[in-house]
Amino acid sequence: MPALDKRVTIPQMARQLGLHHATVSRALRNHPEIAGETKRRVRELAAQLGYRPDPYLTGLAAYRQAGREAGFAGTLAWITNWPTRGGWRENPVFPQHFRGAGVRAQEQGYRLEEFWLREPGMDARRVLRIAEARGIQGLLFAAQSRPHVRLDMDLSRFSAVTFGHTLESPVLHGVTNHHYQTMIALLKRLHSLGYRRPGIFRLQPLEDRVNRVWTAAFWAYASDYGRRGDTIPPLVVPRLRRNLFLEWEARYRPDVIIASNVETVRRWLEAAGRKIPEDIGLVPPIMSDNGGGFFSGMDENGAVIGAAAVDLLVSMIHRNERGVPVHPQRLLIEGSCAWVEGRSVRKLQAHG
Repeated sequence: MPALDKRVTIPQMARQLGLHHATVSRALRNHPEIAGETKRRVRELAAQLGYRPDPYLTGLAAYRQAGREAGFAGTLAWITNWPTRGGWRENPVFPQHFRGAGVRAQEQGYRLEEFWLREPGMDARRVLRIAEARGIQGLLFAAQSRPHVRLDMDLSRFSAVTFGHTLESPVLHGVTNHHYQTMIALLKRLHSLGYRRPGIFRLQPLEDRVNRVWTAAFWAYASDYGRRGDTIPPLVVPRLRRNLFLEWEARYRPDVIIASNVETVRRWLEAAGRKIPEDIGLVPPIMSDNGGGFFSGMDENGAVIGAAAVDLLVSMIHRNERGVPVHPQRLLIEGSCAWVEGRSVRKLQAHG
């Protein structure tokens, strides 16, 4: 059996560089108090010698850290790219991501700071230069305002994680709700209430944001649990069109509708004389705000997703994992959703 290569250690590198071992350790973690030239020298030697962190020591350090209050480890950047600075806050779930990320960051000794890529006089490259100058090594990319967004950024000096599927390039590790399982759970819940003819109404841009997972799960559920030939085809439209929606609803007569823009759909149905939930049920595919208690549905619990993103990002920082990954990973948070009771659906009489 061939002998195992001797592991390169931080003390060995420190002796070669004429530095204290603590300085080398902090440089490898891109600590903001270590000079940029020192970091460069340490990284070059680490690459030359094939240094890899000892997983047992890394685990021991994490265990020790968990037993005491975290000291300040640095700043993590929350990067937004919406047309306006606060546009991302208008979606109920994205502020939940931010709050969950902020709490978990603080627990691990980090501070979360917002950067807006469209700040006047700014662009993506300048934001990264500022982040590097300030010793920021971890980037959280908030969900984009539209799908298929491509950003020209050199992330070779950063660890980076994104939310959802909207950032098409660079392709990073990402964290999101397990939308497929959430839709299946929602349909099963509606079935348990007695609904047998669910219909789904979606805006195409919103469907594209999740790689069409909502409708894919709907069709899969219909194949497994629905009655053959009785599935209502989803209505997916590029923009809200009242007449088209009402024609679809009148033709297929769903007993419950899973809809984007549920407040708008509610107004359309009520204006057409349809009472909710007496005549028809109405739920969003996922929600973070149930309209003052009116809507029932699955709560995404975005804070859990935000915390998971920070956990992933900090672990990348500890591993010195920088740049665009060769094999991007998608962390799907399952089980974070919980049914929220409202008044938009009801228990129907049992039937087949």
